[in-house]
Amino acid sequence: MLSANTFAIYYATICCHLKLVVAHITESLTGQDHDCNILFRKYIVIRKLVLHIDDELSFLVFISSVFNACGMYFSLTAALHPSEYLNELNVVTVCSAFAANAVAYIGIFLSASLVPEAVDDLWSRLHEVLSSKNNITNIQQRTLSILEKGLYFTVWKFLPIKRSYILATMGTIFTYSLLLDSLGYNENLTPIWNS
Repeated sequence: MLSANTFAIYYATICCHLKLVVAHITESLTGQDHDCNILFRKYIVIRKLVLHIDDELSFLVFISSVFNACGMYFSLTAALHPSEYLNELNVVTVCSAFAANAVAYIGIFLSASLVPEAVDDLWSRLHEVLSSKNNITNIQQRTLSILEKGLYFTVWKFLPIKRSYILATMGTIFTYSLLLDSLGYNENLTPIWNS
């Protein structure tokens, strides 16, 4: 569990740092003293970096999310049936594991969703700055169009991570946890240590 949560901290740190870099570029767009050519080159470098990070870590994001989802399922099952455990200390341990898995799960996806939001803010700010001008150059148009495409981290190069993804997957985890628990739980079974 420690290595999965360490990966979550590492991934969240990378995503938050990239969000801060994009936010710094957005703040630098004040007035008429910006160079769109420099902005375009900076954004291309950031885009290449995000794509490289996503190539290397998207499968690990998937593995980490499955690991944390399984941990949350186990913890939720334990919380639903506390009588099956030896004492309150075991229940507290399982609840602590649930909290660690949930925080890691939410941390990974929340931090990854901050990057596209920062890029959207950059696009909005640049669009606002350029709309006050009479003519837009080719490089300014290219910068706007590449920013409009967005920039997303993915889960195993399959699903782009957005804020809505967090709510959808958390709801799915809880729903399937309750469904599997209702299918597998039998009131007549007693724990081995109680027999």
